Amino acid sequence: MIAVDELSYRFQGSEQYALRDLSMGIEPGEFLVVTGPSGCGKSTLALAIGGYLFRQFEGQAQGTVTVDGMDVRDSPVYDVAEIVGLVQQNPEAQFCTLTVGDEVAFGLENRCLPRTEIRERMAWALGIVGAEHLQGRTLNTLSGGEKQKVAIAAMMAAKPEVLIFDEPTSNLDPTATAEIFGVIEHIRQKAAVTVIVIEHKVNYLQRFDPRLVQMQDGRIARDGPMQASGARRQAVGTVSSTSYVTNSAAPLVRVENLHAGYGGEPVLRDLTLEVRPGEFVVVMGDNGSGKSTFLHCLLGLRQPSAGRVEVLEHDTRRTPVSQIARQVGFVFQNPDHQLFADSVWEEASFAARNFGALDGATEARTGELLARCGLGDRLDDHPYRLSYGQKRRLNLVSVLSYQPKLVLLDEVLIGQDPENAAFLLDLLWEHVAGGGAVIMVSHAPEITNRYASRLLFFEDGGVLIDAPVGQAVSQLAALGKVAYVA
Repeated sequence: MIAVDELSYRFQGSEQYALRDLSMGIEPGEFLVVTGPSGCGKSTLALAIGGYLFRQFEGQAQGTVTVDGMDVRDSPVYDVAEIVGLVQQNPEAQFCTLTVGDEVAFGLENRCLPRTEIRERMAWALGIVGAEHLQGRTLNTLSGGEKQKVAIAAMMAAKPEVLIFDEPTSNLDPTATAEIFGVIEHIRQKAAVTVIVIEHKVNYLQRFDPRLVQMQDGRIARDGPMQASGARRQAVGTVSSTSYVTNSAAPLVRVENLHAGYGGEPVLRDLTLEVRPGEFVVVMGDNGSGKSTFLHCLLGLRQPSAGRVEVLEHDTRRTPVSQIARQVGFVFQNPDHQLFADSVWEEASFAARNFGALDGATEARTGELLARCGLGDRLDDHPYRLSYGQKRRLNLVSVLSYQPKLVLLDEVLIGQDPENAAFLLDLLWEHVAGGGAVIMVSHAPEITNRYASRLLFFEDGGVLIDAPVGQAVSQLAALGKVAYVA
């Protein structure tokens, strides 16, 4: 079905090869999982198989890629797309319309399918990902996880022979993650579709016994059955869950009876809580439960419709975001939403420079952080040349460089392999141990157990659980929310 022969690729302007002499074959109906460290070439391989690498990017390529007998290097992308469907890592990168219904129908309408068939396929695809209720929504009102579901539905609706998923569940909560992987396997068996999943969460896929390809530095390091590989859920980091809270310290965050939403639609309802220095707070909950909106309210990006939010003694209704941001660092869910500069170094030092805090000590700290996260040799590269996971690390470095008191993180671990996830979490732990505070939205229960001092669990816009991690995990188990219990 798919044959990759001696494929090498180097993006224009880069001295490093993204892929190096890579060869592999994939049989019809096979279920293949591709894993490996962030930046090892996984997404580049997906773009190559889909034909996009040779039509939408500038670079040097050697070798061949054939799909169902078609040489994708010499074929138009629209011809390859009839066979290969690619769900990209960042769902926004493939949206073409403004509403959920239009997005799922877009590819079908381009194929000039009958209206009846389009409606049937739309209903089928949205039903598969559990997103029927989103059909009338505009895309810009969706959570990150909801956007990912829509992107998957839009691709599944076309019913290609090969489906490539580039970290399809990176923005999904644990329950939805297990459901999506189950759906992918069901479709593969029912329709004999060839499935390629690029993923760090290999533990969710073990039960399907797929073939596992592990990549390293643009090459295949291992290729064989997953069960034989010994792949399993990896413990992340070395920190045990500990409370660093100094109860006598003044709160950094004080939220009282907070209500907030969009366009008159409520998202958060009656939230009351405090966060003090030395706390590492993890916020969990299903997609659409209000986690990201909560973070936006803390920075003042979203104003309360009722209630009060006070951050470092600043009322967010009366204080400009620019002033709050001098002491509150924010890493958004989508790394591209906060890349502003033309080089890695300029980006890493952007916030400190913008706040007038870029002195010799800050420059030294920024350089050290970049070296520690594996970007020390990429200082002159444009940030958009980095992988998704590398962008996440750059985002965090740009925030930690000026040492804000409070750090807000919206799914910062998306796209990170276990080693890099541990690195990022160790940096955050150092910040907390130094008297700062972290509030991090995460879907990874193993992260919560090892790093957090406190867990907030959101449900339907309210806080269902607010407790130290050990107590919170017991409460989650008692409520039957086992997907959130490591």
